[in-house]
Amino acid sequence: MKPFADEVGTMFLEDAHKPSRKGYQMAMKKLGTTTENTLFVGDQLFTDVYGARRTGITSILVKPIHQKEEIQIVLKRYLEKIVLFFYRRKCRAEKRKERI
Repeated sequence: MKPFADEVGTMFLEDAHKPSRKGYQMAMKKLGTTTENTLFVGDQLFTDVYGARRTGITSILVKPIHQKEEIQIVLKRYLEKIVLFFYRRKCRAEKRKERI
């Protein structure tokens, strides 16, 4: 991920121990930001997005950059698909209720 951070001109915090709040807090301190003005962009639901939400940071889930991933990440991706399926279904149901 460091090459990506370099490409977009931002800092990179290695070994953040996500989803622990400590890594997110260290990154905000390093960047001089707060939970109110920080946006976390990540490609893993159970580490990136979950950790950011636990810390009070707004987050965006994006599609993975690399196609080749470690086996534990590949396995988590299957669980993510299940969670995202039910999340999207819930959002659609809420939108239908709003129209009524």
